[in-house]
Amino acid sequence: MGHVIPSERNTEFGAPWIDTAQFEIGQQEVAGKKANPRILEYFAAGKYWGKDDTGGKNAWCGSFTAWVMSKHGFTPPANAFRALQWLNFGYPLSQPIYGAIGVKPRKGGGHVSFIVGQSEDGLSYYMLGGNQGDAVNVRKYPASVWTGFVSPLATNSGVAVPVYTGQAGAAGAEG
Repeated sequence: MGHVIPSERNTEFGAPWIDTAQFEIGQQEVAGKKANPRILEYFAAGKYWGKDDTGGKNAWCGSFTAWVMSKHGFTPPANAFRALQWLNFGYPLSQPIYGAIGVKPRKGGGHVSFIVGQSEDGLSYYMLGGNQGDAVNVRKYPASVWTGFVSPLATNSGVAVPVYTGQAGAAGAEG
């Protein structure tokens, strides 16, 4: 698995949890009856009872977010395995900041991930999350699909979302 080396900039940007999330890049679902043990850890953090990491019924983006935030001492929202529940976490933001948690609806539920960058024109966001194409990775999404951003910290300021220069895939299937 190709892990991204954590960056000192994440602490400078006020989002040290992004180091933890970046280290998980490459974790992915395992086809068949065996499950990825790390994804089962995510399930436990999100209080999800599933034992199979594949299939639409076992969406794990919320559980991944719960695992990351728990590693940094934050208590996930109730039913954290449900992506839309993350709108009840932390503090709502009128504009996203680096490391904020983005929430969007999708058919059959929602999706949640961390914002790590934007396009030069600001029309796209680069989101680091779990269960994006059945793996932890960075994907490019239209900015308009995100209905809310929250921060675990009570702040009206933070580091503005930088222009993203890393590798990312296009938005695709979640869930």
